[in-house]
Amino acid sequence: MTVEPPGVRTRDADREETDAQVIERSRDEPELFAALFDRYADAVHRYAARRLGPEAAEDLMAETFTTAFQRRHSYDLSRGDARPWLFGITTNLVSR
Repeated sequence: MTVEPPGVRTRDADREETDAQVIERSRDEPELFAALFDRYADAVHRYAARRLGPEAAEDLMAETFTTAFQRRHSYDLSRGDARPWLFGITTNLVSR
């Protein structure tokens, strides 16, 4: 068993948090938003690739997470799962 120094969180510890908790904490500690990228980047990329093809998917995925990061202060924290929010952002970007 690995013992982490106080204040150091492992990926497993981050995974125990809901998406809403990660987003809420990222408002004061922006680097924590990376946990959402780790959780959902592949799924968002696949979703984007099915709509626009593999070449455009990488850029669309990056733009999705950039937009989500910029809008994290308006995220509805009563929604524990951010996946529908992220897919909604991607869908809006595709429609442009």
